Amino acid sequence: MPFRLTLLALAALSLGACASIPYARTYEPQGIVLPADGSPERAGLNAEVYDFVVRYVDKLFYKPDFGGVAFEQEAAARRAEAVSQPTSDGLHVELTELLDLLDDDHTVTLSPLERQRFYEQLTGGQATGYGFTVTPRGDERVVATVLPDTPAHSAGVLPGWRVESAAGRSVLLAQPAVLGRTDTIVFVDETGERRSLDLEGVSMPHRPRFATRRLDGNIAYVRFDDFDVQRYRQYMAEFEAMAEDPPAGLIIDLRINGGGQLTITGQMSGWLYSDRRDYAVVYGRFSNTRYFMLPAPKAYLGPVVMLIGPGSASAAELFAGVAQEKDRATIVGQTSRGAVTGTRPIELADGGLLRVGTIVMTTPGGKQLEGVGVIPDIVVPDDWQAVREGRDPTLDAGIAALEAIIAEQKPVPGPVAAP
Repeated sequence: MPFRLTLLALAALSLGACASIPYARTYEPQGIVLPADGSPERAGLNAEVYDFVVRYVDKLFYKPDFGGVAFEQEAAARRAEAVSQPTSDGLHVELTELLDLLDDDHTVTLSPLERQRFYEQLTGGQATGYGFTVTPRGDERVVATVLPDTPAHSAGVLPGWRVESAAGRSVLLAQPAVLGRTDTIVFVDETGERRSLDLEGVSMPHRPRFATRRLDGNIAYVRFDDFDVQRYRQYMAEFEAMAEDPPAGLIIDLRINGGGQLTITGQMSGWLYSDRRDYAVVYGRFSNTRYFMLPAPKAYLGPVVMLIGPGSASAAELFAGVAQEKDRATIVGQTSRGAVTGTRPIELADGGLLRVGTIVMTTPGGKQLEGVGVIPDIVVPDDWQAVREGRDPTLDAGIAALEAIIAEQKPVPGPVAAP
C-alpha cells in the first residue's frame, strides 16, 4: 500500500526527456479547485484529474510492465466509478486503490487537503490531528506517541495500539483530520480488543524535523527527518561544531526519516568519509547512473551508530544501507520500510499532487533495498510498555552498542616507565 504522507519524494533527479511534464517545484499548495460536490463541474474535474494520472503513470512508471499488472485495463474499468465520485476525497480514494495495484509505496496521489497537511509537516509549525502520531508496521499503522492535553490523551489512547480505521475508512485510505470536526477512530489494543473513540481534530505542533544533543559519555546525537536543503544546512553546521568539539561517538537517528533528495543524501554521507566514495546506483526507464560523494572538509571519522525502523524509507535506507555496506556504521533498530524508489511530483488540476516512481536504486555493491529494506546489525523488538513509561529501547541499545565500540577503540594503559 502507498506509504502516504510519510515519504518525501526524491524530487531533485533530472529527466530531461520529460521537460514538458508539469513537475512541481515544491510541495507548497498552489491553490485548490473545489467545484460543488456532486455537480457536473465536479465530474468534469474528476475526469480530467483521473485521465491525467493514468496517462503520466503509464508514461513514467519505472517498471514498463507495471510489475505484471494490466494497468491500462484496470484504469479503464475503474474510470466511471472514479469520475462519478461527488467529492475530491472520493476521487483520491479511487486513485489510491488504482495505484495500489502497482505495489509501489512512492506512486500515490495526494488530495489537495493531504498536500496541505504534507506541506505543513515539512515546514513545521502547527498541524491538525487528534493528538497522536503513528509508525508503520507493514501496511498497518501503530500509535507511536500520544501528546499530552489532546483528545487522544484524554480518551486514553496508548502507544502500541493499532489504528484500524478513521471516519469509516481504513487507515491507509483515511483523509487528514479537520480542525473542529469529530471523527470516529477505531483502534485495536494490545489484547486484541477493538476500541471505537470519537476524537476531535485539534491544532497540534509538529515535532522539529532536526534535533541534536550531547548524551552522557560525550556521545553526539543527531536526528533529521528529511534529506533536503534546510536539513542539510543544519546537519553541516552540527558537523562543523563537532569538528571543534569532537564527540567520543555519534548516533544518527533515521527512524522517522522518509527520504529526500538523492544529491543531498550524497552530500550528507560525505561528512562520514575521508575519501571519494560511490553511494548509489540508479536504474530507470531512461538511464542507469552511478552516483559519487565527495568527502567534507571537516568530516567526522569516529565511531557511528545509526538508528532505523519501519519509518525509515527511501534515501534514509540508502544512507544507512551504504554505511552498513562500507562498514562505516553499526545499524540498530528494526528493518526499514523497503521503499527505495525515486519519484517526481506532478501538479494536478484540482490542486493535489501525483507522485510517480521513476527510478529504483541499489547500494554501490548492488544490494537491492526495494521490497527488502536495511536489516539492522542489532535488532531491537517493539517494547510498547517501555515507550509508555517514557523510555526509548532503540536509543538505549544504540548507546550501548556505541559505548562498546568506544571501549574497544581505547588503548589499554601500559606500564609507566620509571624516571
